[in-house]
Amino acid sequence: MSGQDTPRHLWAWDLSALVYEWSYVKVAHQIDTDMLAYLGNRVVGAVVADCGCGPGVVTEKFLRAGAARVVAIDANASMIARARLRLAPWGSTGAVLLRHASHEATTLLELREQALAGRGFDVVLFKRSLYMPRPRALLTLRQAAAALHTRGTIIVAHPERSLRRYAFAPPVGVASYTPFHLGNRAISRLLECCGAEEYTLYTGTELAALLREAVPGAQVQCLPSQQRPYNLVALHMS
Repeated sequence: MSGQDTPRHLWAWDLSALVYEWSYVKVAHQIDTDMLAYLGNRVVGAVVADCGCGPGVVTEKFLRAGAARVVAIDANASMIARARLRLAPWGSTGAVLLRHASHEATTLLELREQALAGRGFDVVLFKRSLYMPRPRALLTLRQAAAALHTRGTIIVAHPERSLRRYAFAPPVGVASYTPFHLGNRAISRLLECCGAEEYTLYTGTELAALLREAVPGAQVQCLPSQQRPYNLVALHMS
């Protein structure tokens, strides 16, 4: 499948687009702080691919942190429309490029040639956007690695597969996000069964193993995060 093919439409993301920003502010923002702290000054002047950008929340954070350019990609038209509104202040500067497309297959490689003149990305982010089954996730990560600039970095932030870790405070206590996460897990599994959503999850160990298999020889590490429900893993090309 070419990156220029029509993205597969999973209608559950149309519903998600309506509540994404509210839920994001409530339960999924700390992981961004942890990610940007890890990247540090590497963000300044960087060219970034935000794969599964949603309404552009993280894209905006990259730009505010000093990224030179962010290519924001999402397969859902509603998400892209919301991202366009959010990122309008940067639209005239060329600092952001919005692309309505799947971030699978050859999309990143095509963007590397068409938009970056072959230079490659310094950072490729998959935040809550690697829900596809493992074989496709491996291929997607390999294509992302091929689209990186020299010594580039792939960051994956993904929900924890273990329901105990995803929804409860340690050891099994109720947290402020517990009701939301229990509901989200139940609805997502139901929509997955109906074919309206993909919802493949990994533990932190499984996610790190996935990246190591995708790009043998690369440096892979699980990053510390104060946001227990999500795993944060980085791959750095040596």
